Amino acid sequence: MADSIRVSNTSRVLPVPTDDEHPTTLLSLSFLDTFWVCIGPVQRLLFYRSEAPLASVVQSLKSSLSVTLGTFYPLSGKLALSADSGELFIDCGAGGEDDGVEFTEAETDEEDLERLVTDHVHHWETYKRLVPDMRIDCLPAPLMAVKVTGFRGGFTVGVSVHHVAVDGNSLSPFVKAWAETCRSRGGAVVLREAVTFDRAVVGHPRNSDICRNYLDLFSPSRPTVSATSGPFDPSKVARRTFIITTKMIQSLKRIATEMDRDGDSSQTKKKPPSTFVAVAAHAWTCITRARATEDGQSTLFFMADCRSRVDPPIPQSFFGNCVKACNMKSSVADLLAGEGHGFRFACDAIERTIKEETSEPFRGCEEWVQRLMAILPDHGGFVHFAGSHRFGLYKADFGWGRPSRVEFVSMSNDGAVVMNDARDDGGGVQLSLALPPHHMEVFVTLFLDGMDGLGSDGFKLR
Repeated sequence: MADSIRVSNTSRVLPVPTDDEHPTTLLSLSFLDTFWVCIGPVQRLLFYRSEAPLASVVQSLKSSLSVTLGTFYPLSGKLALSADSGELFIDCGAGGEDDGVEFTEAETDEEDLERLVTDHVHHWETYKRLVPDMRIDCLPAPLMAVKVTGFRGGFTVGVSVHHVAVDGNSLSPFVKAWAETCRSRGGAVVLREAVTFDRAVVGHPRNSDICRNYLDLFSPSRPTVSATSGPFDPSKVARRTFIITTKMIQSLKRIATEMDRDGDSSQTKKKPPSTFVAVAAHAWTCITRARATEDGQSTLFFMADCRSRVDPPIPQSFFGNCVKACNMKSSVADLLAGEGHGFRFACDAIERTIKEETSEPFRGCEEWVQRLMAILPDHGGFVHFAGSHRFGLYKADFGWGRPSRVEFVSMSNDGAVVMNDARDDGGGVQLSLALPPHHMEVFVTLFLDGMDGLGSDGFKLR
């Protein structure tokens, strides 16, 4: 049914100049940006119920996007290659017919918006048609594209962004600023803190050398880029979304503090884990058990934000990449320990890794790519967490109400897990993940075990 989505128009949206002069039209990259040069675009999909005419929706979205790009102007640029130095940079200058953000308008009479919004199962083939294609395999490459698709009873906003330009902590404020601008009928949003684009705030003395080394490893044949988005057979992976309520999260945190992994249930309880740690540990152990492997190792991989962890701290308003990869290998036997011991072991392992990896965030950055390549072959036990419940994309009200559903389309490989905030639970978490169908069936039972009719005893972790 995905073929029923028809493109009606494609145009380009240029930024409206602001009163502030842009500091430069050529923006250098940090090694934190270059790390993502060959990774496929980040794709977010937001669903909205609305009876508004599609033409008026599109007009409002395009005009407000133009105003918002006036502030977040690098997204309207291109990733380019310097002929002189061989280094990558973001070209924010105007003058080409392909400048700006590609904006695609589409419609469908056959797809059922309500089904896509409410079904816990992902209709991934349709999702892919609702986000814009954006090729990054040759330089210069676009940094952002938008696709708006009209349905009976609503529309979707699909956004594709090159990861070189932003991380999740940058993309989400942009989407929410765009929504606020649209909701206010085009008035530019006054940000609480001026956006910072200068990569010099990262402040690594060997930035240029590290960027060049990364580029040589990822893209030795530039301007061709060896783009990868984790090729896989979509038919072999099932995808589902779960809501973990505030009450469930509190129960997990309580279990994590009941006793240490050696079974010492003393009166002195340690500090409860963060929401991320508790949810990630529960998902990791359930996925490991669902894979039915009783020996070997399992690797958990996620990104940690470094803005507040470097010295001096990088402003939260920094618009770029400021995350580093964290990964840990643990024995399957430890993760499968019963009576909640595996869960508590996972919590301890994640907390320890975050502390070690972020105490000196950029330590060993010259070897990050080699470290990543070393763990990727071990895909059979690989679990990849992305997103955050703190991004708050369910607050992105463009004037037609909050999104009815938000999904991360670009991560669907076996073992991929994405966190969002929960739409109707301020302290809850939306979790979307991908597993082979036979593993997904087992995971659902394990993950939801004890959630129905959750009482004071909380989960019954195996």
